[in-house]
Amino acid sequence: MTANHATKTASDPTLPDTHTTNGPVMSVHGVTKGFVHRKKGYQPVLGETSFTVHEGEFVTIIGPSGSGKSTLLKLLAGLEAPDEGTISLTGEQITKPSRRLGVVFQQHVLLPWLTAKQNVLFALEAKGTAQSTAEQREELADRWLELVHLSEAKDLKPAELSGGMQQRVGIARAFALEPEALLLDEPLGALDALTRHSLQLQVLHLSEQEKRTFVLVTHDVDEALRLSDRILVLSKGPKATIIEDVNVPFERPRDWEAVESSPEYLQLRRDLLTSLTTSEA
Repeated sequence: MTANHATKTASDPTLPDTHTTNGPVMSVHGVTKGFVHRKKGYQPVLGETSFTVHEGEFVTIIGPSGSGKSTLLKLLAGLEAPDEGTISLTGEQITKPSRRLGVVFQQHVLLPWLTAKQNVLFALEAKGTAQSTAEQREELADRWLELVHLSEAKDLKPAELSGGMQQRVGIARAFALEPEALLLDEPLGALDALTRHSLQLQVLHLSEQEKRTFVLVTHDVDEALRLSDRILVLSKGPKATIIEDVNVPFERPRDWEAVESSPEYLQLRRDLLTSLTTSEA
């Protein structure tokens, strides 16, 4: 990677974070994770891993297949516990799923008997949101469905929606809960290219408009570059670790027609693909 991309390796603690806005929302310190195989015994997945995510920052984790990207996101969400190390959200250790975190998975987890709007409302009611009246919750659900361009489909059930529309409901639901951080586990990975690109632009717009904190897992380098402030590159497993922490230098709001044709973007894309290819060797 070139110095122009403000790259550092995660193993060098003397280098400062490339993102310099606000303090850390999420802190990962010395985390390891593995699983016990019935015949093979303990199988390591993640080696010692440390990084921080700052308030309002969009951080993406990329890596080769089998590098433990989704495992790491589950640890951040409190869905699994690390073998060693700690994960904290604004100073409080994460040991279980929390309403302070929103999660969007690759496959939607909508309730099939509820409409799109009812799925958002159900989450708001379960959280006990500060929008205390039914009318306020209705307004909040309508607002977020409008922001993901689903106002006309709000009364349809998941089976009546396309895959892209289902994921938009999941994104609207996660945003409506107003979490301190949003965790995205390849939520667009199963979609066709045109739908994926359209939803990437919607997520980009929402992230710039709402200024939330994001952690995304993806295998798509272009998706990472479109959305991120920083990109963490995982090595090949077992015992995968972060081998690069890359600043994405393009200002927000982003004009992607201009950015994606720029020499700097193309060079950064080549460098990231080289890093992934090298880590798989």
